Amino acid sequence: MASKADALRNAVDQATQAGEEFSNVYYETFDKRRHLMSKLYSANTTIVWNGNVVKGGPEIITDFFNNLPATEHTLYSLDCQPVSDQAIPGQTTVLVVVEGLVKFDGHKAEHFSQNFLLTAEGGKVWKVASDCFRFIG
Repeated sequence: MASKADALRNAVDQATQAGEEFSNVYYETFDKRRHLMSKLYSANTTIVWNGNVVKGGPEIITDFFNNLPATEHTLYSLDCQPVSDQAIPGQTTVLVVVEGLVKFDGHKAEHFSQNFLLTAEGGKVWKVASDCFRFIG
């Protein structure tokens, strides 16, 4: 029988794997296939982008990302942890915290921090339930 510590370690390992895999897909899509970004977000996602709220369906999310200049992301750190079932009842949820550098076309590179709350919709497809992006410095 697994101890509570073993169960927590297993949950953290699963959250880390999910967060790493999702982040790879997310930033590659952001940099190379921007028109597909809305597929990574759940229907009721709230995005807070450097203090500006973006809320709406796939069309609004697609328009938001398509109106940003081309990007190149470099990640410096990635931390993941499981979130209590109380956050989004009935769905596995993971908090992902990313820090890195983003270069927007025509602008100097800037440091950023981004926090995602991911949920496993249908128990298997990771979607962003909440996204908070902030330039640092």
